[in-house]
Amino acid sequence: MDMEGIHKVLRIVTNLLKKVGTERNIITRDVYSDIVKTIGDNEDKEAVESLLSQLQKVNVQMENMSWLNEHYKILHDFAQVCSKTLNEEILLKKAYEMVSQVMPTDSFFIALYTEGDSFIDFIFMIEKGIFYPQEYVKIGNNFTSRAIRTKEIVHPKKVSHDQTDATFGVTDTKSGIFVPVIIDDQVKAVISAQSVSDFAYRKEHEELLQIIGNQVIHSIETARLYEKIYLMSQTDELTGLKNHRAFHNDLSNLIGEYGKEVTLMMIDSDRLKKVNDNFGHDIGDLYLKVLGDGIKSICNEHIVGYRYAGDEFMIIINSSLNGLVETIHENLAEYLVQHPINVGENKITVSISTGVAVYPEHGSSVDSLKKSADQAQYRAKKQGGNQMVTA
Repeated sequence: MDMEGIHKVLRIVTNLLKKVGTERNIITRDVYSDIVKTIGDNEDKEAVESLLSQLQKVNVQMENMSWLNEHYKILHDFAQVCSKTLNEEILLKKAYEMVSQVMPTDSFFIALYTEGDSFIDFIFMIEKGIFYPQEYVKIGNNFTSRAIRTKEIVHPKKVSHDQTDATFGVTDTKSGIFVPVIIDDQVKAVISAQSVSDFAYRKEHEELLQIIGNQVIHSIETARLYEKIYLMSQTDELTGLKNHRAFHNDLSNLIGEYGKEVTLMMIDSDRLKKVNDNFGHDIGDLYLKVLGDGIKSICNEHIVGYRYAGDEFMIIINSSLNGLVETIHENLAEYLVQHPINVGENKITVSISTGVAVYPEHGSSVDSLKKSADQAQYRAKKQGGNQMVTA
């Protein structure tokens, strides 16, 4: 190739360099044809073609980076949402909003998976603006399952219902992307977008879904861990009932509702000290557990039980059941009679003394209501125990 040809090729390459990162394919058929005519069929052709190939690779990488940078604000905004809320519903909907801003989402889902399970938990599914309820689906021969098994992104050209394994929606989509979310080398989820258009997704979409998927799954795991810790902090370990912290929170919230009557039952065991002295603290713990189980047996959405401290228990009853407090106490006492503790030849029946107070009649605050119930319970004990007294 003569000097004129070299200069012409250099000018073409210089122009190509100026266009790097501005469009997907900078080496068009016309550009390539012009270079081939210039260099002819000689030993320089292979070197120039290698240069063009490398230049195109750099161009694709730069264009990808440019595309991602354009969407950095979206990712940044989503990261801010993830850091500020522990509400799963908000996180999932925001993830969908983020994805739908940058790629086609005629159908979209997020499915959770725990290693070793035979089922996939589709926690979020939407198609053409219609949300579908959470669903557990068995792992099968489909794209979602393949993404889980292979830990690789699945990028099919056509997607039908049986290939997604999610039973939502009515439209067979023409292209889709199924991205496994991998944390600590384990697939934690699959995030998928699907489109009714052909060839709707590119490499950058995979990267965005990976980033968003990792953020939302990390946030969901954090939210669930927080909820677990919160529940533990509100639960008595021995009986499984709510504890004194939960009692004060719940009662404060209830009496804050203007005009709503609340009944408080304060329960104390009659013979725990004697049981501990005669049979040991293990049997004493069993005594408390039987009492806790008895309280659980009478609880429902209107009746909530608590282990307040030691052998002291609380029951909060809403206004719709205030007139049935005697029946509730009788049912509890009957449960305790029917569930004695057998220690050798000894049969121990849990016995209780109960004080009852009603808000606002017997107290206008948590402390005053509790004090009235405590005084009523004291009278029940003074009268021989195994009975209920109302303030």
